[in-house]
Amino acid sequence: MSLGLHENRQRRRRRFWWAVTKWSLALIAIVAAGAYSYRIGSQLAARDVTKAEQRIVELTEEVGGLERQSAALASELAKSKESIAAWQARYEREVPTGFVRELMSLVQQKLDAGADQERLAFLVSTAQKPRTCDETPQTKRFIVTTSLQSGANDAVSFADRSITVTASGTAARDASGNIEAWFDPNQPVKIAFTELGGKSVTAEGALPLHRSIVVGDDEYRFTFLPGARGFLSVTADRCDYP
Repeated sequence: MSLGLHENRQRRRRRFWWAVTKWSLALIAIVAAGAYSYRIGSQLAARDVTKAEQRIVELTEEVGGLERQSAALASELAKSKESIAAWQARYEREVPTGFVRELMSLVQQKLDAGADQERLAFLVSTAQKPRTCDETPQTKRFIVTTSLQSGANDAVSFADRSITVTASGTAARDASGNIEAWFDPNQPVKIAFTELGGKSVTAEGALPLHRSIVVGDDEYRFTFLPGARGFLSVTADRCDYP
């Protein structure tokens, strides 16, 4: 009887220690798994922190670069505004407006029409001086030479014969298209001014035609208009020069 009890106690003891051993091994396994997981998690967290720190450094550098670029652009913008303001001020100073602009436009028209540059410059520089002119302009007429017309009465003189004026033009045509002897007043004419000594200048254009000639201290202002058939009428007004 005592032997059976002893064996039962031995079996219960072995089962107890086996249970303790199993739970101990299970606990050890759980602790080991937890420790391993903690270690892996710590490594991953450390890696993520490192990556985050690197990204922060990169972003900080990018922000710094953008700030420097923004400062450079702001500086360039300020310089551009200063340049624009300077050009605007220069434009307002140098580009004429109002009467001056109209006067420059008129001067350009005169230059395009063949006016003498030095003469225009002189007239502008002496514009404040009153002009003294004769009260009795001279008017004369002469024949305009053509391909079929030349000879007598084809010249007139002014300034005590110091200026001789002649003209040539295009021959007129009748209704049938035949050439006539006299010039066509609707076509441009060419005027020649010959001074004593042989110096000659010309003016060419449609009538009425205007031209000024300076001889010594006198300026002669000529105006040409169509006269009787074949003739040209010229009026000369003498003024002091300058």
